[in-house]
Amino acid sequence: MKNRIAVATDFSQNSLIAISKALYLAKKSKSTLDVVHIVEHSIFHDPKQSKRTGKEALAKFILEHFPNPEVVIQEFCYVGSIVKGICKHIKERECKLLCVGSAGENHHLTEILLGSTAKQIVKKSQIPVLITKNESLPDYINAFSPTDFSNNSLKLAKVTKKLFDNIKITFYHMINRPFEIRLGHYGADDEQISKYNKSAEEKAKEQSKKFLKELDKNNVNMVLDSGILTYTRLLSVAESKNSSLVVLPTSGKVSFFALDVLEHSNLDVLICKF
Repeated sequence: MKNRIAVATDFSQNSLIAISKALYLAKKSKSTLDVVHIVEHSIFHDPKQSKRTGKEALAKFILEHFPNPEVVIQEFCYVGSIVKGICKHIKERECKLLCVGSAGENHHLTEILLGSTAKQIVKKSQIPVLITKNESLPDYINAFSPTDFSNNSLKLAKVTKKLFDNIKITFYHMINRPFEIRLGHYGADDEQISKYNKSAEEKAKEQSKKFLKELDKNNVNMVLDSGILTYTRLLSVAESKNSSLVVLPTSGKVSFFALDVLEHSNLDVLICKF
């Protein structure tokens, strides 16, 4: 893995924000930056001419908006599929992080994030993907990450800390408590229900303690909650903790929950595949 960040652009305002954040992160981490533009292939256009036009537009775009970048920038233009082109680039260039805007004016990046293409890019990307959702500088001091205490969640924390120095991570775990009426249907009385809920809470506390031992205690903490995990609840708690980044793990398949978080979050989102 090279000390290199990649950022995708379609010349829209949102991709401009993504480049600005990628530049900031590259400078802070002393990384180089690859700016990638994909011209979608069309049978009505000559691929060579499309690539030349795309390269010229990319060079003009970068020069106009970032005349003095203060980091080493390399520009890349390809003709073909957006997802395949981006994933091939980050693999061949051994990038450590991919940045994309939340939506593009021509809807390319919107499709990446909110449609079936979202599943493809996260599934095929071998590196973390940072989706920019606002114009704030990416001084990621506080990150917020839902956890099930799994090894993937631990790996995610370590990856996040490696990408962003001195970041503090608040983990969020929803305690699994069956509805009281459901337990009642199985013949449980109030005392038994209370005992079950207390047992679930104690188990979560023990798992939390064991989980945090694997990490730097000075920069991590845990929030235990109970109820139903929804994207609205998660984002509400994240904002109440003054988080600037939501970190989500995926096993290769993007859940509807993750897409809901991604779509509705006002905070930047980092997605890692394991």
